[in-house]
Amino acid sequence: MKYELAKAPGSFGDKEVLLHYFTPEKGGLGPAVLILHGVHGRACPGEGNKYGFLAGELASKGYDVCIAESSRLRRDKESFDDRSEWAFAAFRGKTFAMELFDACSALRSFREKYPGSRAVLWGFSLGGIIGALIAGKKAAEIVSRAGLQSPADIGLEGLVVSGSGDELRPEAELSLRLPVLDSLCHRSELHEAASRAYLDFALFFYGTLDESFSEASSRRIFDRLPLDAGRKEFCIIDGADHPFRNKNGAPSAAPLMAMLAKTTETLGRY
Repeated sequence: MKYELAKAPGSFGDKEVLLHYFTPEKGGLGPAVLILHGVHGRACPGEGNKYGFLAGELASKGYDVCIAESSRLRRDKESFDDRSEWAFAAFRGKTFAMELFDACSALRSFREKYPGSRAVLWGFSLGGIIGALIAGKKAAEIVSRAGLQSPADIGLEGLVVSGSGDELRPEAELSLRLPVLDSLCHRSELHEAASRAYLDFALFFYGTLDESFSEASSRRIFDRLPLDAGRKEFCIIDGADHPFRNKNGAPSAAPLMAMLAKTTETLGRY
């Protein structure tokens, strides 16, 4: 496969959204996939990065893929042992609307890169919430309301959501004090977007040991999608944690591989 690094305009810090493109040698088959990381996430081709791993696997199966890393003050997450220290060092002052702007900017560049392909967005945690807002054409309104230059709403044909919900578990609510999360849109806006997200298909993945969201909070988004049962599916990954990096408390690639298998099977139908 071929790899290319590109950049899209960002809203914050270094003002750059990094776009890592993975292209099969013989050109992509069917849909092209844009992967969005979770809050304060790092997305790169580096060893051990789950987004890079998924992108490489999808590209090896013949799909055009891009992983986007949002704008921030610094990109050296590996220098921090504490997640909260990293969040404040890299994202202090960044709002949810800015993160949403970055995702829209990435999607615009992605669409320009693959103009003839159906666009599928695969979002993890906050990235999945953003994906639902984009799919329901709510993103431009939220970005504009925050005083940022409003991007045009760009459509999607497919949506894959991993570990996203409309309300954090009570024990996880302290994270709402962190940058980006401290300015989330109201869940009613997420519900509104989901209810008008007309897509070719939608896949939702939920890990039974998700420590951030309950299954009910994820299903509340899923159930509002105006798609018949043949075009949307809620998939339970038994024993998976919120990042899908552990199974029953032990490090394991099984949750990622299960999602990859189902996603690849679904992409193959479109």
